[in-house]
Amino acid sequence: MLQDVMQFFVDHPAVTASLAMFALLALIGGWYVVSHHLHSVLVTLLCSAGFVSGIFVLYRGYEQGLLDLQIIGAFLIVIFPLVYHRAIRVAKVAFGGDEPPIARGHARRARV
Repeated sequence: MLQDVMQFFVDHPAVTASLAMFALLALIGGWYVVSHHLHSVLVTLLCSAGFVSGIFVLYRGYEQGLLDLQIIGAFLIVIFPLVYHRAIRVAKVAFGGDEPPIARGHARRARV
């Protein structure tokens, strides 16, 4: 099967070039996001994971009739969005004022 795929790419150079260009642009975009927004990405992933785990714990507690799991799940569902909003506010303050520098540039160009 691998030989069939390789033969397809050899027979279709336009598809190969398009795939290579897509991969290159994906690498450049991934580098940009990681280098400029790593803090926001990590906060978003961790808080989303905590929120979803709260949903699972609440469901498991409801399914088995365990009040302690229901309380813990509800607590996680409430606390992680609060942590997320607080972390984003701290990031805005740490990276310059109420809005990030890129947003200020966009606002200036849009005359807002």
